[in-house]
Amino acid sequence: MNPRQLAGPVIAIVVALGVYFLWPKEKLSPEDEIRALVARIVKQAEKRDASGVTEALAEPFRGGGLGKQEVKQLLVGQFFRAQAIVVLNPLLDVTVKSPTEGSFKGTFLFGRDGAAPDATRYDIEADVVKGDDGWQVVTATWAH
Repeated sequence: MNPRQLAGPVIAIVVALGVYFLWPKEKLSPEDEIRALVARIVKQAEKRDASGVTEALAEPFRGGGLGKQEVKQLLVGQFFRAQAIVVLNPLLDVTVKSPTEGSFKGTFLFGRDGAAPDATRYDIEADVVKGDDGWQVVTATWAH
C-alpha cells in the first residue's frame, strides 16, 4: 500500500477516535451521584479496604461520636475478624437538598464469614456535601 492509500483509513480512525473522546458523556443527577458514592463505599467494604471506605468521609466527619480516623480503626477491627464480607443494601432513600447538599437513609446487611455474629443489620442515615472532590459523607448515625 502506498501512502495515499493509507491516508483514508488513518483519517477515518483519527476522526472516529476524536468523536468517541469528544462526545458528551451523560451527566449523572445529584441523586445518582450520591447513589454511586454509596455503591463505592459498599464495594470498598467488601474488599475489606478501610482506607477506601473512609476516603468517602469528609475530614470534619462526625458519626456516632467518632471521627474519620476512629471509623477507620473500627472498620479495620471488623475486617480483621472476618474472612469475607458481603454488604447488601436492599433499601436506599436519597434526598437532594441543594446542588451541594444531600442525605441518604438506608438499610445495610453486613455478612461476615468467620466472624461472630456472622451478619448484622444497620440502619444508617447520613448527610453528604459536594466539594471539589465530589460527594462526601459529613455526618452519619446508625442503629442495629
